[in-house]
Parts: sequence; C-alpha cells; structure tokens
Amino acid sequence: MADLLNAADDIPTPTGPVGRLLGALCKIFAFCSGITLVAMALMSLASIAGRSLFASAIVGDYELVEIASGIAVSLALPYTQWVRGHVIVDFFTAKVSRKTALTLDAIAAALLAVVAFVFTWRITLGMTELIGGWDASLMLNIPTWWGYVPMVPSFALLGLVALYTCLEDIKGINA
Repeated sequence: MADLLNAADDIPTPTGPVGRLLGALCKIFAFCSGITLVAMALMSLASIAGRSLFASAIVGDYELVEIASGIAVSLALPYTQWVRGHVIVDFFTAKVSRKTALTLDAIAAALLAVVAFVFTWRITLGMTELIGGWDASLMLNIPTWWGYVPMVPSFALLGLVALYTCLEDIKGINA
C-alpha cells in the first residue's frame, strides 16, 4: 500500500522543453480518457435505468461503449508510459544493479516505441481504408473510422514518450 501512496514520487520531472511538452500532452490525453470513461459510465447508467424503469434503453449503447472503450484505453497509454505505470515483471530484476535495471528499462521503452509507431502507421492505414469503404456501426450508422481518429495521435504520442523515457534511462545509465 505504501508503494501506491508514494507512486507520485516515481513520476518523472520533465527536463527541457520537450519533456515538459510531452508531460503536458500526456496529462491532457489522460484527462480526455477520464472524461470519455465518465461519459461512457453515465451513458451506460442512463441506458440501464431506462431499460429497467421505462422499458427503453439508449439505442446503440453497446456500440457507443465499444467505440469509447477503445478511445479511452488508447488515450491513457501515453500517460501510463510517462509515469512508468505499465505492468512489469520484476521477479528477475529485483536484485540487479540500478544500471542493469535502467538498461532493461531502456530496451523495453525502445521496443515499446517501435511497436507504438508501427501501430500508429497501421491504424492510420486502416482508418484511411475505412473512410473509403463506408463501413459503419449497425444500430447508429456511425462511421467506423471515427473511433480510430483519437487512436492515431495517442499511439504517436505513446511512441514519442517511450523514446523520451528510453533516452532518460540511457542518461541514467551513464550518470
């Protein structure tokens, strides 16, 4: 429990304008993720209450939850990397030196950056194909590509943050 309470101590203090910009963008994206989750919860509550009390649910609520869930998760990923909140298995690294731990963290961050940039590229291609294909949701006829729009900058930011944390880890190794 004490680790959770002291988690704010692990949040990096950005150095330089790039770090401050990335940190601010991560916070904005995380805030938008939270707003999306709250809106999704309120909409679900209204739909469940409507279904229970008035025998009338919100049409397409499942579609909206599906789209909003993907958006909320992708918006939260950059901040999660920023605060080093991704799940790690430190069973094997609990007793290694700080330099070794930073080296492994730098490698993991570099791999995450590569994956995030590949996802950005592939989501962008998929989105452009969906725009031309007129694909839409069943109940509300929402164009499918709308859900992809916030994912592209989210994964791009995740890649940039992963590169930044990789470089910070490398600085820590050499310090």
